[in-house]
Amino acid sequence: MKLSSLLNPRFIKIGVTAKSSEELIRKLIKDFSREKGWDEEKIFRLVMEREKQGPTVEGGVSIPHARIEGFKDLFIAIAIPREPIKVNGENVKIFFLILTSKTASRLYLNTLSAIAKLAKNKEILEKIVSSQEPDEIVKIIQDTGILVKEELTVKDIMLTDFPKVSLETPLKEIIDLFLEKNLNYLPVTEEGKLCGEITLQNILKVGIPHYILTMVHVKFLKSFEPLETLLEKEEILKAKDIMQKVEIFFKPDNYLVEAAVQLVKREREVAPVVENSKLVGLLTLTELLRKILRA
Repeated sequence: MKLSSLLNPRFIKIGVTAKSSEELIRKLIKDFSREKGWDEEKIFRLVMEREKQGPTVEGGVSIPHARIEGFKDLFIAIAIPREPIKVNGENVKIFFLILTSKTASRLYLNTLSAIAKLAKNKEILEKIVSSQEPDEIVKIIQDTGILVKEELTVKDIMLTDFPKVSLETPLKEIIDLFLEKNLNYLPVTEEGKLCGEITLQNILKVGIPHYILTMVHVKFLKSFEPLETLLEKEEILKAKDIMQKVEIFFKPDNYLVEAAVQLVKREREVAPVVENSKLVGLLTLTELLRKILRA
């Protein structure tokens, strides 16, 4: 179905005066709560509890949302504040409030994904912000043709902005990157193509002689002297010398459930996403938790 089919002009507010996202969200909740006979404060509290876990902000669009016990439908309200409101350090010009059932995950998550896709189109967003009537906003979104898909795919939640290194990147630079960005994984690329991957284990293996790795008992090692090899080689070795072959990767259109199962079975926390041999994203268990279980 089209995203526009889930919108009701009665719950679209233009030129809302609010000093904070909390004040604006409360205004969006008020009319709907009155119509449904709900406890306005309870709904507001549920939405704000979800916001405390980390607000969903994408390209000047904020998507406050919550799951409501006993609610068997999906509700979307839109607000255009008179002035942009700071949310998570970003100036937000459009708010989409989503309320849904605690158990109806598919439609809920796919709706979130559809709105996030809309948020990436700056031209459309400017048209929405400039609109004078709620019906006009519905028409703009309808004309985009953005669909609420039946199934979530890897593309819907993969990371697209992440560190990567080339085959010739020195080991020292790689170690610095791991520490600076608090990483546990780095893809290795050449002209956009995925060549290999580097984990913390790959780095530490450089400093531990092979004969030690084969030992059953290593209690006699009372210092980190073997790791001195790592210090000696960090200026010499490059990514191509320590990277490992890519063990598992996904395509953007792989179903998310399938990908999640594969990550768990392989005991992986992250895997690259590849399209036509090009690295286009990373799928991580953290994003799965954040965007699926805590959406």
